[in-house]
Amino acid sequence: MRKLIVLMQTTLDGRISQADGGFWQPFAWGEEETAYVNDTYARADTWVMSRKLYDVVVPYWERVAEGTTTDTEVLESPASLEFARLLGGMTKLVFSRRLAGDPATRREVRSGDAVAHLRELKQQDGADVIASFGPVTLGPLADVPGLIDEYLLIIHPAVLASGPRLFDHVTHDLSFSLASARIFDSGAAVMRYSTLAETTRSTPAPSDD
Repeated sequence: MRKLIVLMQTTLDGRISQADGGFWQPFAWGEEETAYVNDTYARADTWVMSRKLYDVVVPYWERVAEGTTTDTEVLESPASLEFARLLGGMTKLVFSRRLAGDPATRREVRSGDAVAHLRELKQQDGADVIASFGPVTLGPLADVPGLIDEYLLIIHPAVLASGPRLFDHVTHDLSFSLASARIFDSGAAVMRYSTLAETTRSTPAPSDD
């Protein structure tokens, strides 16, 4: 069975963006960090994501791969160019009701029962599957025991006063074991957690009355 890995960047307080959808600044991410996370993408052949995240991420990196971006700093980064190459070779599976598939860019689209789609994907032959979602999509998926195998969380040295938190829509307690950790001089930490076999359900604390 294929491994399903949720990969997201967050702040120290678990926010994935500012309230307007933008990233925090300064953004502690560079050549060394990109090269490290590229290893995870190299072991995968599919990236599942929400429509909103797809729109933010994929078109930009397609321009990087084509050399048509005006961001010269990225074009001079070997790790960023390698990420763009890896992304181009992956199947991008997007959860959307309006977006159409595009075989030329390896984009596939699914709608409806996300849990069923991911279970089917895990049963197929292939390499690891990376998944990136906002809290509304992630919550119901994280609540399903055994569906998500790992969380690769890139934690930045920042705290935001507002913005969506990654686990805002989880309705059950989650328990993990630490698989690996890497802390960079930039202050970013890449934490890989394996999900436990069964989701831990919270029990009421004894009353002092």
